[in-house]
Amino acid sequence: MRPRLAFGLTVAAATAALGLPVPATAAPASTATTLHVSKYTYGCTDQGPGTVTQPFCTVSAAAAVVEPGQTVQVAPGDYPEQVRITRSGTPDKPITFVGGLPDVAPFGVMPFVRGSADSASFVLSGVHDVAVRGFRTFSARGVQVLGSSRVTLDRNWYDRSSNRESLHVGEGSDHVTVSRSVFNHSYGMVVDGGAHDILVSGNDFNRTETTGLTATGVADLAVTQNTFALNCSGSVLVDGDSPRAVVKNNIAVDGNEKSLQADRTYCSPFGNGAAARITVSAAAAPTATVDYNVVHAKSGYQLYKWAGTGYTSGTAFTSATGQGTHDLDLDVEYSASTYERPFDRLTDAAAGAIDSADPTAPGVDSDILGQPAIDHPQIAGTGPGTRDRGAYEISGMTGKTSLKVTGADTPTPKGPSPLTVVARLGFQNAWNTDAGSYLVDFGDGSEPVRTTEPTVRHTYTLPPSSPSNFFTVTAVAVDATGGRSEAATASDVMANPSFPLSGFVTATTVSWPYAFRFDVRSMSPYALTTGTIDFGDGTVADVPPNADHVDHTYAAPGSYTVIYTSRDEAQESASRVDVEVLLDASAAVLKYGERVQVLATGSSSLLNGGAHYGYGVWAPFTSVPAADRPFAESAVTGTAAGTTWDGVVHNVVSADGRIHIADRRMSDGGWTSWGEITANGVAGPLPGVPTQIAAAAQGSRLHVLALVDGRVYQATGDWEEGTWSGWGDVSAASGLLPASRIAATAYGSSLHVVALGTDGRVYDATGDYAVGAWTVNDPTSLIGLPPGAPISQLSATVVGSTLHILAVTGNRLHQASNNLYRGGWTGWGNITGATGDIGPIDRVSAVGIGNRLHVFTLAGGTLREAIGDYGRLSWTGWGNVSAASGAPHLDELAVSAG
Repeated sequence: MRPRLAFGLTVAAATAALGLPVPATAAPASTATTLHVSKYTYGCTDQGPGTVTQPFCTVSAAAAVVEPGQTVQVAPGDYPEQVRITRSGTPDKPITFVGGLPDVAPFGVMPFVRGSADSASFVLSGVHDVAVRGFRTFSARGVQVLGSSRVTLDRNWYDRSSNRESLHVGEGSDHVTVSRSVFNHSYGMVVDGGAHDILVSGNDFNRTETTGLTATGVADLAVTQNTFALNCSGSVLVDGDSPRAVVKNNIAVDGNEKSLQADRTYCSPFGNGAAARITVSAAAAPTATVDYNVVHAKSGYQLYKWAGTGYTSGTAFTSATGQGTHDLDLDVEYSASTYERPFDRLTDAAAGAIDSADPTAPGVDSDILGQPAIDHPQIAGTGPGTRDRGAYEISGMTGKTSLKVTGADTPTPKGPSPLTVVARLGFQNAWNTDAGSYLVDFGDGSEPVRTTEPTVRHTYTLPPSSPSNFFTVTAVAVDATGGRSEAATASDVMANPSFPLSGFVTATTVSWPYAFRFDVRSMSPYALTTGTIDFGDGTVADVPPNADHVDHTYAAPGSYTVIYTSRDEAQESASRVDVEVLLDASAAVLKYGERVQVLATGSSSLLNGGAHYGYGVWAPFTSVPAADRPFAESAVTGTAAGTTWDGVVHNVVSADGRIHIADRRMSDGGWTSWGEITANGVAGPLPGVPTQIAAAAQGSRLHVLALVDGRVYQATGDWEEGTWSGWGDVSAASGLLPASRIAATAYGSSLHVVALGTDGRVYDATGDYAVGAWTVNDPTSLIGLPPGAPISQLSATVVGSTLHILAVTGNRLHQASNNLYRGGWTGWGNITGATGDIGPIDRVSAVGIGNRLHVFTLAGGTLREAIGDYGRLSWTGWGNVSAASGAPHLDELAVSAG
């Protein structure tokens, strides 16, 4: 056989360079054995020194200063960078980059180095004596080795790249070892012409979208102990003039028969699996060696292509070429399904591939998981040694190592630093082989613990200024034969700064009327357990530790004190937070009590708002529902409203010469559909187009007034009887003179229609429903006209037993009143003098609530309110309702109390 001294030296150097990292010491970065990289560690800096407590933040920063003999230890995490390695080691002092925990969990916890849209993850250019071990890579250009010597890439995970090879060994590179790595759904590996002494050993090439490995014009190429499965364009291609190529001890299959019908869409446009599994060019064939492989393909597909000739059977291939005398055509079935790659371990069913590899072939000294050659005790010797073919050595360790980590005093490994945890270990072994030892890495940079005991204690410590730290515990069980199984904790260890348990709660309204959402949050160095929330109404609920909110609906309005009690595993006393829950404005204004509802127009919309003086809130103005509305909002020319004894607000509008009504129930805020008062069968049509409307409620009746051509008409809807009267001529019944504006209010059995005559005087037409008669009087004949007449706007309401008439002259608002119980008019009072000047007043509307007169005005589109308290004999200034309620510019206004 040809000597393979070069391969042996490469493997020996790689093994020596890739041992466990030496723990950091207090030595400066320039002389320390290990430089640390950890982007998630508090205080990391790319200016060094690269210690455990002050690591580099990026791999590139460490690569720029690393010296021969040093190891760059990279903590798990996502590193979005292209790492250019340009510094070299020496044969006895290589430079080593180590990521994750390759000795404990080879592919479990790895740093992820991802290049940009047009870059590589790692670039090794013109370097020598460098090893990269334990990284996961994903980038447009994969990993590149260019013009470099004595380079080892070991136990890495190569994800797919952008239509390029995931690993590229360029021209001029030599003595490069690629070992014990996973090429996962990638574009495989390519070696350029001019490279030589390349060892590819112990790797898993699964579902590569091109050929698993392509080498063109490469001298002294060795491809050994690899598993190739479901490769779109074949497993191995040795092309061009590639002298002394060795392809041994591999498994090169198109998947077992159960998986041959698998979806191949990922292969397009690179192939469909029909290419030969192993191809050797005519120039390379004379000096190539192919033997001790397992080669299998779908029936009728080529297993080999040798010097341009394809072979669909191993017998024909061996007969024609003399190669592959120990090759096997096996329908390999793995211990995991095809779609659970990697870890394509063999099963006992593939007996021919077990213990049958050629031990003299060049390659790494353990399988992809770090297992040595293991003699299967239940299979008789099938070859010259005990090594299995492919990347995985079968062992008795059939299941994962069991690993459970708890706090020393708590069920969950979470608490204040220093935090002591307990790891409990176990293993499964199909061969009844005793476990030799456990190797446990606690993920905090401390030396992994090797022990024969199934229970291990460890204490985490943090610097005083460090934030919360998360650590993943990993472990491997190694049996007496060297078989391995790995495990990692399902939940991370959390060693936190020490601080007291605290809880927080806030409340927001979910829906009308009393539904609330309470957002809860707790902070503790320990794991949280179930807490409680007392809603203040006699109801207490459990709060799971992962809950971020709790919903609750109250049975009645009011203020409640809500107490959230949080608990953790240490059972510390919970903090208590009180929150006062109030109804939101939209719900509060509907509650029984001192309230008003406003019907207005603005921005070509019909709007509704309201206030509740007991709660002290204004609800935002919202659009009146449009269900069955027979008119355009922009067509509305007048609004009126009244609230009957049953708590229903009757909203009346004039539009397009007709009068319409929709009711809002204060009990639940709901609206009825729109109906037309002027329709036949209701009150009927008016004799003309109304120029103004007004309304007043009296018990269960609503009186609607319409001003048409100077005459006042009235129709009454009775909600107890369910009837409407026709339009009555108030002007004719009372002797009211022609009017230009009207207002209406009710007291006892009487309806008061206050009118501004076309002669500029104010009249009070009173309909007494107890006696069925109308009268009219002229209060201005007694008290005169207000200063600054003529009057432009008019409103009327009753406070207690007193009728109040409000009149606008220019910028001033005046008020006169008549005690309806005792009789007697007051003169005109100057409201503006008491409340302040707000400029020209466009509209005025007033309601009485208790002993208070609430006056609403529109001035420049802004809604304001002033309140006259007759118990205290005082007036407030003008409050800006538009600002409080978010109302837009308003044009029309009607206010109803109750």
